[in-house]
Formats: sequence, C-alpha cells, structure tokens
Amino acid sequence: MTSKIMLVAFMLVLAVFIATANADLQFVDAVTGTTFVFIKGGCFEMGDPSGESSDRSLHKVCVSDFYMSKYDVTNEQFRQFQPGHNSGRFEGMTVDGNDQPVVNVTWYDAVAFAKWLSQRSGSNFRLPTEAEWEYAARAGTKTTYFWGDNPDDACKYANVADLTAKKRWKNWTVFNCDDKFVVSAPVGKFLPNGYGLYDMSGNVWQWVEDVYDKRAYTNLPKYNPVNEGSGEYRVERGGGWSNGPLGVRVSHRVPLNPDFRHHALGFRLVMTK
Repeated sequence: MTSKIMLVAFMLVLAVFIATANADLQFVDAVTGTTFVFIKGGCFEMGDPSGESSDRSLHKVCVSDFYMSKYDVTNEQFRQFQPGHNSGRFEGMTVDGNDQPVVNVTWYDAVAFAKWLSQRSGSNFRLPTEAEWEYAARAGTKTTYFWGDNPDDACKYANVADLTAKKRWKNWTVFNCDDKFVVSAPVGKFLPNGYGLYDMSGNVWQWVEDVYDKRAYTNLPKYNPVNEGSGEYRVERGGGWSNGPLGVRVSHRVPLNPDFRHHALGFRLVMTK
C-alpha cells in the first residue's frame, strides 16, 4: 500500500471517529426535533460570587453528566403536545411566533410536556435541577454573567431590557446596549455560552425542577442536589427580555407558584440516559 493510499485510509478512519464522537455530544429528539447538547458533569462554585444574597450563598456543588436542550422549548414544539396553545401577546406585540420560546406555561405544563415527550420517545426528559441549570449556564465561568462582569456586553448574548425597550417603557431599568428586540426573540438569535447553549440568560425565564427554599443552598447535599421537599413555590431562572442587570445574573433565583403563567416565562429540558 502506497503512502498516499495509507494517508487516505487514515483520514477516512479519522473522519468516522470524529463523526462518532460529535454524535455523542449532541442528541436530536425525533418527536419534536429538539437538539440536546451533552454537558460533561463536574464540580463548581454555585451561588452569588458577591456574597450579597443570603439565599444564593456561594458553595461547592457537583453534578453528573446530562444533556440539555440547546434552545428553550418553542411554541411550535410545545403545540405538538398541546395543540392550539396560545402564548398570547404583550401590549399588542406578538410573543406567539413558531420559533419564539413558548411562554404562558405553568410549572405543571412544563413537567407534563417532559413526561409526554419521554413516553413518546422512550428517552428520559425532565426539567433541569437548579444545580444543573446553573452549571450549564455558567459553562465554567465564575463571573456575574456567563459572558463576564460587564453588563454592557449583554446585548451580544441575551435578549434583555435594553435601549430599545427604554424608548417604549421610560421607567424601566435597562442595560446600556441595544439588542434590537422589544419583546421575546426567536430562539438562537444571540451568541451562545461556552457550552453551546443559547438564551440561558434573557429572552424568557426558565422553570426548573426544585421547590424553592431560602435555605436550600446550605441544607442540600453536595452531589446532584435537588430540593424535592414540601413548599409552596418552584424556582425560575435566567431572566427575560424585560429584565435589567439584576434579573439576568447567573446566580439569580426567583420563587413562583407552580400555577403561575407569564408572558416571559418558559422552560427548557434536560435528558439523562
């Protein structure tokens, strides 16, 4: 075998190896077409690096491997489960486009969608835990936002309350940048974080699995923590298109009644094998 033929054979083997490796890094659900990105588990400092918030105290947490949806669940995907779902409008502006993130869904709606998809596909889908969500959102960073500590860089990475919004809502506290969207944007319009996930901050808030507990960060175990205890509220994460610098911090967590619906509240899923 000549050296040229050997080189071609090697390149073919290498191409097959790379394709196989990349296939393991992403998974496409055949029912809804949702793309899931593999997140290698590990340990990180979860919470507020500034130490200003008692319910977000910095502490070490470790999570196992999981897959997270690359984008928020969209209206088009959710309507496969609940035909006719109407995400509605906000002050005359649509938040109901097929490729916009689904909103006006309760925590129970999100859990029901995950259960339906699991039954249809044979895989295990669910909401992310708070720890999984923050681990994925940070993507190895330790800063206030996943893009760094400069709030004025927000509009490259997130649909937030910005100078466009300020023209319409004069009293809003906004980022000093312009993302060109007044309300929710189609998914994937901004730069992803270091794990290739889009809209982890901004666009719409995201339901997570955990019951809200102000003391959860000090009471839960280090490995794969999730608060499944009793409590009136569940947790939302990530901030939305109507939030300024406070709301889209990676550590920010908000308690909500699981029956609550909102024009800037949706969800994304994780898959575990």
